[in-house]
Amino acid sequence: MSTIERPWVYIASPYTQGDPAINTRFQLRIWDALFDVGVVPIAPLWSHFQHLHNPRTYRDWVDYDNAIIRRCDACLRLAATDETIGYRQHASAGADAEVRLFESLGKPVFTDFRALMGWLDQLAETGV
Repeated sequence: MSTIERPWVYIASPYTQGDPAINTRFQLRIWDALFDVGVVPIAPLWSHFQHLHNPRTYRDWVDYDNAIIRRCDACLRLAATDETIGYRQHASAGADAEVRLFESLGKPVFTDFRALMGWLDQLAETGV
């Protein structure tokens, strides 16, 4: 494929705005789709389950996510959706801050799968 053999792609989407459980389930679905195309998906909302067991401060989770972002190759910023119940939540100060961090680090941010797939194809073609 490329020197980034399996790129790490961070999923940035809402958590606290809207329904946190639906938002988390959304990221789990996206994780599967990304894994199936050969990337290492990073679903930061998995921390939802850790938080249920051992709650931490919001700042702890932001610091944790920011540390992960520094190791990721790209970001996929999406609205959380569930068509079966007509759910859509895009607004997210946290996800928007994550996007800004990716951009400040010079790392690509994608807002749909098609663009991400184009980047993955480009990596494969150029051997970068």
